[in-house]
Amino acid sequence: MDNIKNISTNVFGQIAFLIAMIGGLLADSTYGEVGFFYTMIGTFIFLLWAIFDENRIRKMYSSEILPVPIVISVDDDKSTEVIFDSIIKEIEKDKKYKGLKQNLEKYFNISSDMLTFRYTGDIYEEARLLSFFQIVKYQLNEINKRIGHKVQFHIAYLRRPSFGFVVGGMFRTEGIVVYQNNDHTGGFDRVATISTRQYKEKVESYEKFSIDKSQMYKDKNDDNLLILIQISSHTISETNSSLKDFKNIIKMSSKGNGTILFDEDWVRYAQEIYNVINQNKAKYKKISIVHAMPEAVAIILGMALENYWDIDVYQYDDSQYKKLINLQKVKYYFKGNI
Repeated sequence: MDNIKNISTNVFGQIAFLIAMIGGLLADSTYGEVGFFYTMIGTFIFLLWAIFDENRIRKMYSSEILPVPIVISVDDDKSTEVIFDSIIKEIEKDKKYKGLKQNLEKYFNISSDMLTFRYTGDIYEEARLLSFFQIVKYQLNEINKRIGHKVQFHIAYLRRPSFGFVVGGMFRTEGIVVYQNNDHTGGFDRVATISTRQYKEKVESYEKFSIDKSQMYKDKNDDNLLILIQISSHTISETNSSLKDFKNIIKMSSKGNGTILFDEDWVRYAQEIYNVINQNKAKYKKISIVHAMPEAVAIILGMALENYWDIDVYQYDDSQYKKLINLQKVKYYFKGNI
């Protein structure tokens, strides 16, 4: 039944149906047996074409790596559907995935509603927010089950970069494609394709950052470390009253002009940040991160950090740096589930 339904919704199958319907009427009223013969031939040709096309698409969708767009929005008013469609268009630049949105629903019963997630509540309501991310992770697992082979998630996340760490932790070492909001075009640009664990590999030198460790051991009796990460045009206010209790500080400042170009190696930025954190995690009881960074870097860094370390992530909000999430508290499953 599914095969018949799929053929009937195939464009060539629909043409075959129109030829049969219109040609049949004309044959009866005007052309007689000759018209009926050519109608049958035309219908048969397009029907065969529809069967061939369906088999081709089904084979591709059941054996190859399948790109699946995911849009996650936290505290943002942009339309997730519009963003979703823009990611679809980007994927469909590879012509073999033309009609991806319709085919995901057609072959796997996966609608765009299952692939877009929006959180509009209080971002400091921790329990509710963590439940939101658990729901997202559960849905991602369901999508994997329905497709039944390797999925390549294409991730567009906005707007709070701090939660990008949590988004990245969902995917761990899985291959994903990461997109970044482009303020100039209003769309999303593909900035990284993750297929290796490069983001965790050791670096011999720092290409993207200047590292200032002059305040790293300012108070040797303090077992907390603050890491300031500057990779955007807006500057971290180091003298802000909300940061006054931090004594031991490492500053990471981008060597660039304040923003990352879309054709740069975005994974390298996350890799260098991870190296600094990894080198210091055993020296301090707690690490806190205050940052000015794009969401995409936060996602890649979240893949590296996961949720094993006691790390507080801060977000600039209402002229203060406020603790938004502790990565160790994030669980990507509901109690009773593994």
